[in-house]
Amino acid sequence: MNDYYENTKSYRQAIDIDFWRNPEGVSVPDDELNFLLVPDVVESVACLDLAKQVHAYQKQHENLPEQITKSLMVTMGGLLPSVLLYDHLVEGRHGEIPKIEFGTIGVSLYKGPGERYKNPLVQHEISIPITGETVLVIDDLGDEGGTMQFLTRHILDSGAHKVLNLALYMKPKAMAVSGADFYFGETPQNTWIITPRERVETLMKRVPLWKQRGASMDECRRRLVDLIGYTEQEVDYYLGIAYR
Repeated sequence: MNDYYENTKSYRQAIDIDFWRNPEGVSVPDDELNFLLVPDVVESVACLDLAKQVHAYQKQHENLPEQITKSLMVTMGGLLPSVLLYDHLVEGRHGEIPKIEFGTIGVSLYKGPGERYKNPLVQHEISIPITGETVLVIDDLGDEGGTMQFLTRHILDSGAHKVLNLALYMKPKAMAVSGADFYFGETPQNTWIITPRERVETLMKRVPLWKQRGASMDECRRRLVDLIGYTEQEVDYYLGIAYR
């Protein structure tokens, strides 16, 4: 029991929720982006906060057409927060609030860090019936607002009664363009948010750029571990592959 207690102590320690509501990323040499690595436990805390927001909305709209009955997970970014939120919104729903049915919609905006497609691309269509329903769209972040606008219009055109948007983080351009009905925090526009589901992806796509700009393997390791906050284990495992 003592070993269990000691090894779970860090998980139970309080997260500074106020810091994570308005965090700023760290800069690295020769890179126009700042990087914000969001730990798993922070995403869990953020999803609890978001769940409380949605629970409050559901209670305010009980037995009304605006009550959320369907939710669409935006692949890939929205999958992890959606899985965490499913536990809260379905298993943890309050009173007589109806069960929300979860489905997916696939859309892409980014090729990689800082590389955007001209327009959002629908990779796969809405997977569940949403005609006449109030739909909650779950994604990891709002960057410039284009994806939220596109998805809202697309889902309404597909027959939904109302569309609400939820994101972990919002950036200023997204807030100005479309906002979000539920969100946890805000970051500066030039911050690349590294969520738990894309730690490897960011490493694999950024290290070759740093190498091209003159960084040695040791310097790349320093940026990842000492500046951004990657663990030594994951950098030791993937850096040699990314730097080739």
